[in-house]
Amino acid sequence: MVRLRDFSCGYGERRLVEGLDIEFKSSRISAIVGRSGAGKSTILKAINRLHEIEESPFFREGRIEIFHMGAMREVSDIDAVELRRKVGYIFQSPVALPMSIRKNVSFALDIVGIRDEEAVREALEAAYLWDEVRWRLDESANSLSVGQRQRLAIARALVCRPDILLFDEPTSALDTRAAAGIEKLMLELKKSMTIILVSHDMAQVERVCDIAFSIDTMESVVWR
Repeated sequence: MVRLRDFSCGYGERRLVEGLDIEFKSSRISAIVGRSGAGKSTILKAINRLHEIEESPFFREGRIEIFHMGAMREVSDIDAVELRRKVGYIFQSPVALPMSIRKNVSFALDIVGIRDEEAVREALEAAYLWDEVRWRLDESANSLSVGQRQRLAIARALVCRPDILLFDEPTSALDTRAAAGIEKLMLELKKSMTIILVSHDMAQVERVCDIAFSIDTMESVVWR
C-alpha cells in the first residue's frame, strides 16, 4: 500500500502538484493520469526518492507512506537502499545495463553481497523471460529486443522481491505485441503487490487498471 497525505511537490518556484490525498491499495493496478507536464512521473520519483540522486531544485511537502515492516512508514524514514529494494521503478525507455543478462538481474543483489542464482531464475520466470534467455544468460543484455529489455528491467526489480512496482509509461517505446506482453505481466504481478502506472494511453488504463486518478481534476474512476 502507498498513501499520499496533503502531498505537494514541484521544482523551485513551480508547484506541479498540490494537496493530493490518494491511497494506492495492494493487489490493484492504480493509474495516475493527466496532461503532459502535470507531475505524474514526478509523483513516482518522489515515492521512490529518486530525486535525491538528481541535481535539481526539487521540493516536496506532506507525507508519502508505504506499508513496511508491519506498519505505515514515511518513505523519508526508510533507508534509501532498502526503500528501492521494496519499491521497484520501471522506466519509460527499457534500461539494460552494459553487462550480461545474468548480471543485469543479479545487479541489485550484488550490491548487498548476495549471490542467489535461484532468485535470478525466479525473477526471469516471473517476467516471462526465462524460456527466451535461459541458454544465453552470459550474453550482453543489449542483444535483446526492446520488449525483452523491458521485461529484463522488470526482472531486475523483481529479484529483490518488492512490495510495490512503479511503472512510468512502460510500453510507450514498444510495439503492439510487446506492449500486450507487458500488460499481461502487470495483471499477473498485481496479485501479490501494489502497482502504480503512469500512462497517457487511456485504452491501456481501461484494459489493465482497477482505478485511475486524474491529477488534473482530482477525481478517480473505478472499473473493478
